Amino acid sequence: MKGADANRLRLFSHKIVFLSMLPGLLLYTVFRLIPSVTTGVLSFTDISGIPGAAWKWVGLANYKEFLVLQNIRDLINTIKRTGIYAISVTLIQNSLALLAAVVLNSKFLKARNFSRAVYFMPVILGAAVVATIWKLMFSTPTGPVFLFMQQVMGIENPPAVLSSYSLAFPAVIGAQIWQNMGYSMVIFLAGLQGIPEELYESADLDGASVWQAFWRVTFPLIWHALTVNTLLAIIGSLQSFELIMTITRGSFNTATLGMRVFATAFGGGGASATGAAISGLRQGYAAAQGMLLFAVVLIVTIISQSLMKKAEVEQS
Repeated sequence: MKGADANRLRLFSHKIVFLSMLPGLLLYTVFRLIPSVTTGVLSFTDISGIPGAAWKWVGLANYKEFLVLQNIRDLINTIKRTGIYAISVTLIQNSLALLAAVVLNSKFLKARNFSRAVYFMPVILGAAVVATIWKLMFSTPTGPVFLFMQQVMGIENPPAVLSSYSLAFPAVIGAQIWQNMGYSMVIFLAGLQGIPEELYESADLDGASVWQAFWRVTFPLIWHALTVNTLLAIIGSLQSFELIMTITRGSFNTATLGMRVFATAFGGGGASATGAAISGLRQGYAAAQGMLLFAVVLIVTIISQSLMKKAEVEQS
């Protein structure tokens, strides 16, 4: 009898666990899995997204067009620009976030909670709000950046940053870092707060300097946080398009792979290396680009994770 009761209790527990997971599984299936599978299927069609427009199965034609038939100069420039964007965001964002986390974790700092909230605030702002802030900063001739270059740096006719082929791209990278740095900082801060204070006391007794304590104690113990932040930054930057779309609309050499997917599917921005606008409302072709972007993100993520794990083993 006791065995039967135990089995019924175990079965009831399994049902409770399943029912608890069911809402999350349904949300993931409806908003993640089904759209992903649908995108894969539509990548083999010439669907335009125009209501009522006819579309047909085209096989690998979209993939062939992107990889073979399109202007190779456009493809190389877009891939190069996406790589620069991802590397710059990952390195600079994590470096600044770690520095901010170390400072905000210091005991001598007053109003630490308020300071953390201020640093995290850009994360909760939407892309449209962030884009508006950066457009105001770089506006001509009344923006603070324009006035700084004119009155402090002594440049008589400062360039319009967001309309410059050499400055617009770094400005977009800066906006991406500014918006997401707070998220990386919180992860680093959680790692720092999990380090026992006794380890620093032992290092101090052994005569270790501040830098030695950080390199020998802090850095190895926050390696998991660094791994998470690195992977999140790589994935986020490779897929990013919202800020680019709202700040420059992909013009002035700022279109990445993610931006090209959006512009191809819905129109409204982006230009090729030859200056021609990216034709929109080709959602089948955009789906193929999205699947190739997914493959790039997957490969880069796997390689990065492998390298980070190898470095973690060497650290230990």
